[in-house]
Amino acid sequence: MKSILFTQTDNVELMVVGGNPLGGAVVETFVWMKALHELGYSVIQSRNLGDERALKPGFDWITFQPSYDPNKGIKWLRWVSYRFPRYFQHLKNANPDFVYESIPTWSSFFTAIMCKMLGVKLILRIANDNMLDKRILITHTPGRRFLIYRAFGLAEFIFPQNKYQFSRLTEMFPGKRIHLLYNPFVIDAQYLVPKKAMNGYVAWVANFRFQKNLKLLHELAEEFKEYRFKIAGAPLLPLDDETSTYLNKLREMENVEFVGTIGRESILDFFSKSIFLLNTSRYEGFSNTFLEAMATGTPILTSNSVNPDGIIDTYELGLVYSTAEDLRKQIKSVDENVYGRMSNNCCEYINMHHGHIQIGKDFISILENNN
Repeated sequence: MKSILFTQTDNVELMVVGGNPLGGAVVETFVWMKALHELGYSVIQSRNLGDERALKPGFDWITFQPSYDPNKGIKWLRWVSYRFPRYFQHLKNANPDFVYESIPTWSSFFTAIMCKMLGVKLILRIANDNMLDKRILITHTPGRRFLIYRAFGLAEFIFPQNKYQFSRLTEMFPGKRIHLLYNPFVIDAQYLVPKKAMNGYVAWVANFRFQKNLKLLHELAEEFKEYRFKIAGAPLLPLDDETSTYLNKLREMENVEFVGTIGRESILDFFSKSIFLLNTSRYEGFSNTFLEAMATGTPILTSNSVNPDGIIDTYELGLVYSTAEDLRKQIKSVDENVYGRMSNNCCEYINMHHGHIQIGKDFISILENNN
């Protein structure tokens, strides 16, 4: 049985009592884990040394491998003096066939070197479009960008989420094993039912940060005061000034309700009662909220900035807007027949393109045909 080690320790937050899972990469990675397990792979998950929190029921199919204590070591020296040596031993003890990194970081370069030394194949998943153009400098220094791109050069496999990422990667790293794979999703048949009536609230789901563009969310909530908006998520600290400003403004609005973080067990129910999913992000890769919405027949409202491979308008899964006024004009043309067609399209699209077992088989085929 082949084994794969998932290194993002944030994944553990989905699996422990009282955990605080944040970010779409965590959700996506867990679905990869589930698909690979169901297809016969041994799944190993890195866990911080000293994390003794109790596991939720149902995760006994995952082997947890301790890595290092993130609080241990001398500041400024801990990476060289403690973390890297301990991490190398962690990889050696886990002894996987493959290592999967959900979000490449500067340390992925050193992980890639360790994998080469141990004869382990490294898989890098691209979580966001901004990784592959000048927008990376919004969140990373030039030095860290250099190391991330060096990691791409050393990795055995790179898996982009959309055609933009695939095009950029093949241009930047010719000759690499780069394979486009859409995000997998575990479809629940009881929710995969097209909607017939335009009822419910406008759902918005994300962590509160600059990328998610709460300024635009505030503008749309002002424009559409006849709609109720339910905002799910939590601040990603430290907050940038723009996010903090518009978060406070949104909290003062009568048609806006903050519902906190929605657990994985409740997210489909949350979307099933909504009329639309609203996306206001400045950039994404392939947002898991799109899949969660589609899996409940909920059409999507998204800006021109976030429309992966043009699927929203191509397959009539919702509306793509440029401004608040533009969205107002488009929504006026949506009657219950149009809405029902979009809802039905959402159900059909996710069923055809994102089932976790089929995409899991594609994933395994790529790994095993390139050995």
